[in-house]
Amino acid sequence: MNYQEKVREAFEILEDAKIKVFTALIQVAMSSEYQDIDELLSDEKNFSFRISDFGHATDPNINTLHHVVRIMEIAEEEMIAWNGQNNLNLQGNG
Repeated sequence: MNYQEKVREAFEILEDAKIKVFTALIQVAMSSEYQDIDELLSDEKNFSFRISDFGHATDPNINTLHHVVRIMEIAEEEMIAWNGQNNLNLQGNG
């Protein structure tokens, strides 16, 4: 595996990790500070959150997870800037 393939693999691992941390953030938020929203959305099958939806949380655990996801997004943006979407095999979703 050459350097660019290793970079591509690292980017994919970063993306997977970011998704897992963001999912954990949503789960923590829905069981605490955002419980009212969770109850309102209980009948919704498809509802999407954005990282910005959690930017004003007061729970320190939500804030920590929010920060981690933001840092991971910055890392992805920097990798895209350095390597280009084509080299990371992205189809305009980066």
